[in-house]
Amino acid sequence: MILERCPAFSISWGKYQKSWGHDESGIYNDVAEFATFIVDAYERGETQPVFDAFALIEEFLVNGDDEVRAAASIGFLEDVGNISSWRPFGREPFIQCLGPVSKSAWAEIEETWLGKQTLADVVRAEIRSQEKK
Repeated sequence: MILERCPAFSISWGKYQKSWGHDESGIYNDVAEFATFIVDAYERGETQPVFDAFALIEEFLVNGDDEVRAAASIGFLEDVGNISSWRPFGREPFIQCLGPVSKSAWAEIEETWLGKQTLADVVRAEIRSQEKK
């Protein structure tokens, strides 16, 4: 569906797949590649792929199963936020592209990262939270 709705990603996707050879890349690596492509597209001034991607992610979050929703939010949205935070334009352009469900997922991700510097900090906080339950 991603290539169908975001055909500009096809060339990057082909190079990415070739780089993995016969190895399985995994959904989160695949989604990270798409997120990187979208942030790079924005940086090049190509806004249509950005709008198309965020519309598709909204659909995934609304209609997808648990695995699809997790890949859309924890994979794509979190990666876009992290990747763009290191670019001069930051996260703001992407926040403006969020649909209602994506906004909620984005807010949850920001809450998860609040006061944390590394993924290890996030994991430790999640483990502590689970231990309290």
